[in-house]
Amino acid sequence: MHVPAFLRLTYRNIRVNMDLGTMIFMLGLPALYLLVMGTMLQNIIPGVELSSSRVSYTHFLGPGIVAMQTLTAGNIGGGMLWSDRRWGMFEQLLVGPFKRTDYLLGIIMVAIVFAVAGSLIMLGLSVSISGGFILSWLSVALTIFSIVLGTMLFSSLFLIISTLAKTLQTYNTITIALFFVLDFASSAFYPIPTTGDAVIRAISLSNPLTYIVDVTRTALIGVPDMTTYMYAIAMLILTAVLFAIARLLYRSVRSGV
Repeated sequence: MHVPAFLRLTYRNIRVNMDLGTMIFMLGLPALYLLVMGTMLQNIIPGVELSSSRVSYTHFLGPGIVAMQTLTAGNIGGGMLWSDRRWGMFEQLLVGPFKRTDYLLGIIMVAIVFAVAGSLIMLGLSVSISGGFILSWLSVALTIFSIVLGTMLFSSLFLIISTLAKTLQTYNTITIALFFVLDFASSAFYPIPTTGDAVIRAISLSNPLTYIVDVTRTALIGVPDMTTYMYAIAMLILTAVLFAIARLLYRSVRSGV
């Protein structure tokens, strides 16, 4: 049976990223956030208002950690493209039976695979800590939509950075700074207050991770409303724009740095 080229590259990418360091980054750090912050802050924060109801902080935090898998998985594609260019693998793959489209689909697919797998693991860990979620066909569909589209969004973003970064140090510096801002200036760890510093609030509300987190959280523990669907549409538009830019820049990528 003939296996499509991009699926063979996806399998190769999965094997390449099944190392201890990647697994710790993908699963260990989010699990630590969930266990430590969920345990410690649960004693300080009695509950969080969500969709006209009040939930425990650990219940609030769980979907945020699930949604954060899109950010960590999205970084895989950009890192792989830079490394493959640096070590000549990009050129070797393209002179083989693979096209540029196959390579692009391969790194996006591996990010989706890792994001979905990581999200399921984080969801299971969250259930064991905070209790179960009431799921329906709509909530499952919204969660899958949010995770897959969010992963494509961040994959496109990190691909753009990878094509523009001239050195690995530059790429790592930019991604580390982005992780810090996107993680902590989002609604993953706490609700965005209606009052307070206008600049921080503006950054949080324009943060794409906030959209992904809020759609995922509403799907799992709330009732989808107009804001949920507005965020979903915003994710769709932003993903389309970033993917178009990433594809345009990717066409001009050459091996080496």
